[in-house]
Amino acid sequence: MTGKKQKIDEEFNTSDVKNFLKRNPDFLIENPELFSVLTPPNRTDGEGVVDFQKMMIEKIKSNLEDLQYSQGHLIDTSRNNLTTQVQVHEAVLRLIEIDDIEHIGHIVTQDWADMLHIDVIRICFEQDHPIAPPTFKEIALLPEGCVNEYLGKDDIIQLRGDVDVSEDIFGPAKSLVKAEALIKIPETEYNPPGILAFGSRDADMFYPGQGTELLRFLGKTFHKCMIRWLKLKN
Repeated sequence: MTGKKQKIDEEFNTSDVKNFLKRNPDFLIENPELFSVLTPPNRTDGEGVVDFQKMMIEKIKSNLEDLQYSQGHLIDTSRNNLTTQVQVHEAVLRLIEIDDIEHIGHIVTQDWADMLHIDVIRICFEQDHPIAPPTFKEIALLPEGCVNEYLGKDDIIQLRGDVDVSEDIFGPAKSLVKAEALIKIPETEYNPPGILAFGSRDADMFYPGQGTELLRFLGKTFHKCMIRWLKLKN
């Protein structure tokens, strides 16, 4: 009796589904995600005959899965980019709040590193130059000509991953750093050429072709804040 009741219920449910689909012929079009769980009928009529309809449906299902993955990846990337943007804005606000140039080096090399989740940040300026480098203690001194050697005359920023970095730039942290972002600090009447260097132990943190807008923004903000305080000091 139980088996008979189950069969009646299945027939009743199947009938309901059929009637519902007849009344709503666009249901599958409006709910394409169902294609990923439905099994299309095999229309092969004989040996050696290819069922192109089934192949097309399977292709649609595969494309739908790829699209869903891409959408998820895009959402995750957008969230990560938004998080990074918020961190950069907070770092900039922290910098413009300083009340003494002596604090600028600590904020960039220590506070920024914590806020931006960067392993090493270094402020480098060339020495043996007509314009003396700033004197705050976090400055790393480079031989004359190093900035153009590492960045070229025209490059403003360079990103490299899985790289053997320069000890001149990263000092004792050289062995830790596997990826770098080097931002040029242009020469002015207040400072010699320099480099704001970001280093990460993650070899995939920085790579050529990566977006550089936020890094450029950080570099320009640091340079402008530093010049403002150098003008006041002089």
